[in-house]
Amino acid sequence: MEITPFIPVITEATKFMFDEVGKWIDDVRQRSKKTTIESTDNVVINQASRLTKQDFITLEANPNELQSLINIRLAETNAYEIRGLIKQIQTHRRNLVDLETAEAKYGALTPVGVKRDIEDEADAIVEKSARLKSLLELVYGRRIENV
Repeated sequence: MEITPFIPVITEATKFMFDEVGKWIDDVRQRSKKTTIESTDNVVINQASRLTKQDFITLEANPNELQSLINIRLAETNAYEIRGLIKQIQTHRRNLVDLETAEAKYGALTPVGVKRDIEDEADAIVEKSARLKSLLELVYGRRIENV
């Protein structure tokens, strides 16, 4: 099976993980009860090697090397879920921004429901980011640098 159809999904998800999620996660963690993004332990992952943002940039510039690193079966199996997680995280982030805007507007008079919704959106971002990271680690067979 050719891996080419899955590379855009995997590269988009990896960029998203390093760029967008990397920027948001510290802020989101402050609002969330869930404080860590854990890596998967379900599959043997090369402990000695971490995929850093710089490593990924280098890999992305060399498609043959990128293809050789990706587990084709896992990329095929998880591509749909990875794409869905990106969309869900983006939606939760937009919701969180809207809720935080309302909180800033109302200040101390912010309804309790809005505060709970902020916490729920932050929790969802942390949970889904952890799942996305876990799936990408399975596909790459390497731990992804903490974001």
